[in-house]
Amino acid sequence: MNIKIKRLRVTASAFFGVLVFLFSCSFFFNIKFGSAEEICSSVEECDKKKKAYEKIIELKQAQQATLGGQINGIVSEIQNVENNIVEKEKSLEEINNNIEELIRKISQQEESIKLQKKMLGGLLRAYYDYDQRNVISLVLNGKGFSAASKNQDYLTQASGKVKEILSNIKSLKNSTEEDKKKLEGSREDIVSIKNELEEKNSYLESAKAQKRNLLAQVQGDEQKYRELLDIIENEIYELEAGKIADLDKLPPAKGGYFDYPVGSVRITQGYGMTSFAKAGAYGGKPHNGVDFGISYAPIYAAGNGKVISSGNNGKYAYGNWIAIDHGDGLVTLYGHLSKKSASKGDKVKKGEKIGISGNTGYSTGPHLHFSVFDKDSFGVVESKYVDGLYIPTGASVNPMRYLD
Repeated sequence: MNIKIKRLRVTASAFFGVLVFLFSCSFFFNIKFGSAEEICSSVEECDKKKKAYEKIIELKQAQQATLGGQINGIVSEIQNVENNIVEKEKSLEEINNNIEELIRKISQQEESIKLQKKMLGGLLRAYYDYDQRNVISLVLNGKGFSAASKNQDYLTQASGKVKEILSNIKSLKNSTEEDKKKLEGSREDIVSIKNELEEKNSYLESAKAQKRNLLAQVQGDEQKYRELLDIIENEIYELEAGKIADLDKLPPAKGGYFDYPVGSVRITQGYGMTSFAKAGAYGGKPHNGVDFGISYAPIYAAGNGKVISSGNNGKYAYGNWIAIDHGDGLVTLYGHLSKKSASKGDKVKKGEKIGISGNTGYSTGPHLHFSVFDKDSFGVVESKYVDGLYIPTGASVNPMRYLD
């Protein structure tokens, strides 16, 4: 008996050592401590709990290392986007300079055309007067055909000059029209570059926000943040646990019923009790959707429908999200977006862009979380633990029923 008690104490002591380490780890779950009897009542139970907590430590340490890598990656991405913005702004400046030069050139050409037309008018009038008076006068006054011939040479030269001026005017007009087309093209380029700059600046702000969130996780309230994440994940599970989808009322499983919401399909986590879920990522609860690995790329509506809800959970849960009612008993949810292109009340078509993927909310990297809910069970509930946090919940079904 004494030997058994000693073994129990030794194992409990080792277990307490693990718990001390957990206290010092920034990635620690919200665990309540009590007496040794409350922690474990047998050697076997202590061993099981010890192994379970060691797995949690291993997972959280891996996540911590991943965060550092993510921060470095985001810093590099921010630098690339900033460099690209500088290049685009230089291009914009060059185009603006070209536009100024074209406007100046067009103005000069138009002035030259006016001058050429004025010269042409004067020359034609002189030509006409000379032809009507002088030649007849020469012949009538008897100055001879020699003088008339000389004057004919003058008229021939004048005629050549008229043709030259007409050719110049035509050339100037053609050149002016070409320059005006270039000017219009340059103005269109400016609009395009400005739109691109706006989108890149939006990406940049999103990347900087991610960097701030990650730094806050690493440097600041990591323990409190993780505890809240666990609480929220449990809250979501509790809200959804009592909701069961009535499959008889839903469209039958059919591959291709919904389009994939991403352009390039790469599934990083499936539906249900995935290995990540079993490792404690959601407090041991199942994953209620499918994750697609996609970094800051367009997200599309899986089917025709209407946006019935939209929200931003900050660094919790789904982060920036949109929910679409498809009018067939199904609601699709798109989470962790960096930017939304549709708002509540908007009607959308299958394949229409509704946002940009991102890394908002409870996320270990840029991706899209895609859930399918039973419409009758879907709703948005205010969190009991975090003020101002509204959580979309419902009875989920495996999205692959309608994708593959």
